[in-house]
Amino acid sequence: MNQSFSAAQWKDRDSTEKASTLPGAFFSDVIELPPLQLANVAFIRRCSWDSSLRYAVQNSGADDYEVADDIPVSHSYMSKILKGTAGLHGQKLVTFMRRTRSLAPLQWLAEQMGAEIVLKDSQAQRIAALQAELRELQGVRA
Repeated sequence: MNQSFSAAQWKDRDSTEKASTLPGAFFSDVIELPPLQLANVAFIRRCSWDSSLRYAVQNSGADDYEVADDIPVSHSYMSKILKGTAGLHGQKLVTFMRRTRSLAPLQWLAEQMGAEIVLKDSQAQRIAALQAELRELQGVRA
């Protein structure tokens, strides 16, 4: 009667594989995602943590149940998150921001620490634009 089973013996075969190896495991693998969105700095300065999360959901084009299914958490837990009585931490928070395509929660955290967020892509685009402008000005002088 005292038998022990390893996880591989009693779990479904698919559930023992890494999630990234399963087809369609991540929505970002399936569709072209829009760029991450920064929220208005004035809004971030006056909002609370849970309002930054609600802002992210409201501007994602999905309802809170769809976001909950995608990150995944239960609908009731998502409701608690948005009311501020439960939290998102670590990888769940990153998944939430990727799903909503909003950096508002990260901006709120940065604001609390006296910092601000600068996107790598926007910085790279600005550098490329300035380099192109420099080449153009150098071509005019030559």
